[in-house]
Amino acid sequence: MKITKGKLVGNVVRWLIATVGIVWVISNLHIKDRVVALTPDDTPVERILAKPAGESADTFDVVTEKGVETLPRDRVINGPDRKTVTLPDGHVVPLLGMRLDGDINKHPHVHDLLIKDSSGKPTFIKPDDVAGGFNLDVPQPRVKQGLGTMLGNANPWLIIAAFATAVIPFVFTTIRWHKLLAALDVHLTMSRTLVLNMVGAFYNTFMPGSTGGDVLKAYYAAKQAPGKKTAAVMSVIIDRILGLIALIILGGTMAGVQWFSSPDKHEAVARQCGHVALFAVAIIICCIIGSLVLFTPYVKKWIGLHRLMGHHPIYAKLQNIMRIMHDYRRRPGLVVWAILITMPVHAAVVVSAMFAGKAFGLPISAEYYFIVVPVVVLAGSIPISPQGVGVMEAFAFYLTRPQGVTLNQALALTMSIRLVGIFWNLVGGFFVLKGGFHAPTEAERHEVEEVEEAEAAV
Repeated sequence: MKITKGKLVGNVVRWLIATVGIVWVISNLHIKDRVVALTPDDTPVERILAKPAGESADTFDVVTEKGVETLPRDRVINGPDRKTVTLPDGHVVPLLGMRLDGDINKHPHVHDLLIKDSSGKPTFIKPDDVAGGFNLDVPQPRVKQGLGTMLGNANPWLIIAAFATAVIPFVFTTIRWHKLLAALDVHLTMSRTLVLNMVGAFYNTFMPGSTGGDVLKAYYAAKQAPGKKTAAVMSVIIDRILGLIALIILGGTMAGVQWFSSPDKHEAVARQCGHVALFAVAIIICCIIGSLVLFTPYVKKWIGLHRLMGHHPIYAKLQNIMRIMHDYRRRPGLVVWAILITMPVHAAVVVSAMFAGKAFGLPISAEYYFIVVPVVVLAGSIPISPQGVGVMEAFAFYLTRPQGVTLNQALALTMSIRLVGIFWNLVGGFFVLKGGFHAPTEAERHEVEEVEEAEAAV
């Protein structure tokens, strides 16, 4: 099997990204519960808990160099929600920690702040001692739960619900692809469409990103439709594009609603929602502009697209692809229907992730899952690392941190999304074994990739 230099470099980059992500995750996660304890001179030190303790515990048993030591509540503090604060005299000093009162998930009160003063000594100050006052952005928990505790305390029924809910997307994506195929005069039975959908999902488990199995779906769909290879392949590409557009619309809309309904637009969660909404709007605008360029003859002529396409080595395939794209363009109702029927697909993925998050005790509001999960899933769909390893974790932590989620909890969320998906993808292995669906050879893959490359050139 011949491996081109470009593919070799691409694979090396993907695995490098995955390796960096794995190292980052492993270096930051912990198995046992931890707290930030104060030494006699008020220096904050991270300690492992000798036995479990809740957020509201009066004492904490921590492991020190001298053995197990019992600390009163006021000697265990919450972590900082930012790196520095500014004092009234203009000095910017490091923020080492905080003492919070009240429920960590329901607007806790900041009692005092631990800073490093100009002499380098840890010192407690009141929130009013900060220039302009101190507004809490991210309520960090006093006890950072380890993976062991989270798994041990997980609600099994909610985990079962997470797995059960995740079967819904296969039903709706099968119906969607079946309609898109029929629009191009490629007629497969619904059962055959489901089988090919499951086969593609199975191979997604072993290919970069969550789109690798699409090559398999395209290849076998093309085999089922002699003389309509390009149409079959394009149906898979359009199916994927419409699915991603629906994902962006859902996440962007929910982020926009969250931002507009927030009383404080500068609050951490509101800012994150605003960023996600703007990103979604930018992508949709780019899609609209691209469609106008693609389907407006005088625009294509003005920018010289016809001339560029005429010199392309796979010009004939480009012409076939444009014809198929125009077939879909003449059915705007079908395109809108395909986007609308995709909403339950993504909603089911979000609800599944929500069940898993609730099972592990993540302090995320229900509506915020509809912002975080679409972005995380979208990041995992980009084939820049195997199964989005490292990429999904980074996005999840970045988006959930404003709600007080620790790295361990963000990891639990992404692993839940990934493992639930992998479970149902592996169910597709039954159809692979029963139907004899082998991975295409390099030559067979090249046939499909030629069409994909031509579509990208358009």
